[in-house]
Amino acid sequence: MAKKADDKPGAPEVLPSPSPWPGANARLLGLGVGLPVSELDRLAQFSPAEFERFTLEWASDFLAAKIPEIVEVQQRGGAGDKGRDVIAWLDPTTAPKRRWRLYQCKHYGSALGAGTAAGEIAKVMFYTQRGDYTAPEKYVFITHKGVTSPFQDLLDAPDELRKFVINNWDKYCREEVRKEPLELTEDLRAHIDNFDFTIFGAKQPLELLNEHAATRYHLTVFGAPLIDRANPPAPPSEVSPGEMGYITQLFDVIGEQIGSPVSSLSDFSHIDKHRRLFDRSRLTFYSTEGLKELARDQMADVRFFHSLLNEFSDGLYHWYSDAQWSGYQRLLNTVKGAQQIQLGSHALAPHVLANDREGMCHQMANEGLVQWCEP
Repeated sequence: MAKKADDKPGAPEVLPSPSPWPGANARLLGLGVGLPVSELDRLAQFSPAEFERFTLEWASDFLAAKIPEIVEVQQRGGAGDKGRDVIAWLDPTTAPKRRWRLYQCKHYGSALGAGTAAGEIAKVMFYTQRGDYTAPEKYVFITHKGVTSPFQDLLDAPDELRKFVINNWDKYCREEVRKEPLELTEDLRAHIDNFDFTIFGAKQPLELLNEHAATRYHLTVFGAPLIDRANPPAPPSEVSPGEMGYITQLFDVIGEQIGSPVSSLSDFSHIDKHRRLFDRSRLTFYSTEGLKELARDQMADVRFFHSLLNEFSDGLYHWYSDAQWSGYQRLLNTVKGAQQIQLGSHALAPHVLANDREGMCHQMANEGLVQWCEP
């Protein structure tokens, strides 16, 4: 539940980060969920809670990032929202007249019709006429099943939409705005006559999906298949700053073996056994870097890699924490254990190579999750 800025009804809410989708791994892998299913069909099947989550993802990761004018996105849906679900502010709070856009989310079993929409439009008419808020620059209906053809015709002809609201006030609007019936008074009728009905529109489901596809959440929601993994990158000739965590630990392991401190490759490059350990460690470390790129670029969320790293760290604990072993033994035994660890249904499991398993050990060292040699 988002936290309100104060306790007044309709107070702005801090837009929460959308929580992870349940069964995201299964969605990505297509396990037991009937994949492939078209995205339009999946969107149409969303529950109210899923559609709310989907809308939050779209608002927080598309609207705020892709429309440069937007300075803030707020979720207002709930008691006291006065007909406002998601607000996108185009000006800071210091602006004398703050411009804004309204995105009204409607989840129904069928396409949104003109009658239901008229009740929502009536709320904007009443609250802007009363002065509770200014008219938005845009008012967009967000639905998961689209709008009916007659309603779309009205949206395409704003004056006809205005007439529809006025002529059907008692049928669709009178009981929808507040607890008490709202009569269409002369002042309210004049306000509606002068209101700019060109602001009203609807986002079609396909357009909504295309915009959601630009967010980091899309693959985990719709289970789009991952493309083939690229060949792992080769280690650069020079050690990069990002490698120094596990490289320093390798130097400690090799120094323990040869009985003297090691601070550079030249200290042991003449010993074939240790030079091969060093080269192989870098090779496998960069193999897992390729796995990280897969999560970041194709799954749009590097957290999949980090969760896999945590699985290795948890599963190998007794291998790298055994105090009776030397640092060299801890390293070798942990690498052997990594080849046996079960990954379950993790989304990255089908893409993990043997070198990745070994490289995960060096990734753990690089992140400070393991210590091969006693301090």
